[in-house]
Amino acid sequence: MTGAAWDAFWSALPAEPGAALWDSSPRLTAARHLPLFSGHADPSLPLLDVGCGSGRQTRWLGRHFPRVVGVDIAEAAVRLAAASHPAPNVDYRRADLLDQDSVAALRAELGDVNVYMRGVLHQLAPDQRARMLTTLRLLLGGAGVLFAQELTERTGWYVAELLAGGAELPKTAGLAAHFDFGARVAPTEDGRLRLLFEGNGFDVVGDGDIALHTTERTADGRPLELPTRYLVARASARPRHPEETVSDTRRRP
Repeated sequence: MTGAAWDAFWSALPAEPGAALWDSSPRLTAARHLPLFSGHADPSLPLLDVGCGSGRQTRWLGRHFPRVVGVDIAEAAVRLAAASHPAPNVDYRRADLLDQDSVAALRAELGDVNVYMRGVLHQLAPDQRARMLTTLRLLLGGAGVLFAQELTERTGWYVAELLAGGAELPKTAGLAAHFDFGARVAPTEDGRLRLLFEGNGFDVVGDGDIALHTTERTADGRPLELPTRYLVARASARPRHPEETVSDTRRRP
């Protein structure tokens, strides 16, 4: 998806918290994610919130890290985040992490960082996912830790079944209409997110199933929860090439 498409999306949304489907309260989101990766992360490092959107999670994460930078491809999202969720140790900026110059500038400014990322990879084409993972390895450096929550094929099937069954979910239906949410190919089959990262130069230290708490309400008034996966990883000291087998790895020094 392009920056222009996301600019249009964020420009059309009301400014109040929770307008976006995934913009849940931090107590249901970042507060539940932090214990999954904080034990692996160096808390003295800056944290980069990739795809920060409105900044609702970004500001909360600023309570736990000395500096937090929220980046998003949509300028409209960055403006909203800066206006609605400011904090002394948090800043927001528009950045395309598939652009080498932007990544190099972040790396030069921040050094090794921890990374927090929700639902970014499924928006990218397969070749772009590989480039994004290369970018994330560079930004993590030798000391950073990444937390990712990602949609899988099971998420798409679940959404498609809800909408096909006549569920009244206006936010979800709007995303489906504008971005093929629930129909696009997810970055991995369910349960295989770990292999995607391991095949692109990461050491995974934790992963599992996790619910994506949304701001949509079902017919009985409950918040809609979507099935997703989470992963915690570091950059491998020596990225493994896809053609390299386990036995090959053991033979090399």
